[in-house]
Amino acid sequence: MERKIRYKLHPVRLIFYLLFWAGLIFVYDVLRSYFLWLLLIMITMFPVLSVAGAVYLCGRLTPELQLERTTVVKSGEALMELHLENTAWWVAFHSQMQFIVSNTFLEQSSELTVQMPVTIHGRAVLKLPFLAADTGRYTVSCEMLGVQDAMGFLECQKRIALSKELFVLPRPEADAEMDITGFLAGAAEKEESRQKGNDFAQVNDVREYVPGDRFRDIHWKLSARQENLMVKERAATAGSEMVMLLKLTGNSVQAERILELAWGLAQRFMEQRFPVCLLCWSQPEYTWEEYRCGTGQELAGAFCGIFGLRLSERVNTKAEEQMRNCYPFLKSYLTVGVQGGVVKAWRTEND
Repeated sequence: MERKIRYKLHPVRLIFYLLFWAGLIFVYDVLRSYFLWLLLIMITMFPVLSVAGAVYLCGRLTPELQLERTTVVKSGEALMELHLENTAWWVAFHSQMQFIVSNTFLEQSSELTVQMPVTIHGRAVLKLPFLAADTGRYTVSCEMLGVQDAMGFLECQKRIALSKELFVLPRPEADAEMDITGFLAGAAEKEESRQKGNDFAQVNDVREYVPGDRFRDIHWKLSARQENLMVKERAATAGSEMVMLLKLTGNSVQAERILELAWGLAQRFMEQRFPVCLLCWSQPEYTWEEYRCGTGQELAGAFCGIFGLRLSERVNTKAEEQMRNCYPFLKSYLTVGVQGGVVKAWRTEND
């Protein structure tokens, strides 16, 4: 069983202390000074108290990480607060925590070392500004708290579990202010061409296959784990909506531009009282994830859901083919992706 507290000795400092201690004994033996005798006792006792105090203190420290909010816009700033609660009547001049800041969506990570003193029987607070440079889902975590004794001989390392999550939403670029009239007209045509019982709908339940079920509704991943074929039941949705396919690439810069453009377009559509359905590929489920948005809050929730998987699991090089197989009765949709090396939006005929 792994110990909760580990100890790391600093031998260099210990050797220097022993040499100084031995030299002081030699000077005292020569001079026989009462002052040197008191100094020798203090120097002998202080390391023992320092090490014992650090061991005692480490077990009574409770760190806590707080975020003022869980979502922020790209290039915005979020404030993190690190609280270190000390229930012991002892103090430490040096405590250290190694944080790992990971963007799980873009699969990037960096390390942050935080050092702070420990106040005696109280709470120390350290405020850390977090600047969101990229969109995605960030996790800030720490697994080890280190406390060093006053003389620096021993470092006590205690296992902790600190973790917070922050979603960084896109900031729409200026080119998102494009004319959406043509896209709205296309959506109106799509609505008129729907056939009863074959509309674009949301998955409501999963059940066993019965003769007559559509091929596109088969849940292949779940069926592979069952003895029978399983199909997805879809709940019909009423009214018009703009179906927007997010055709992400493995290039993180392009992927961010695609998301920023889609964010801006979705806001424009909703301003026209036109709901949006975002489609994003899920490689683990091998299907399209559907996010319906009619308000800004729902749009933010949709992007938080998109950031739940890694970017590499969102890439689909056969997106058009998959759309024809999954949604054969969808006449057209809006694709946001890369065309000719440029991030743009275009209408795609689903035939």
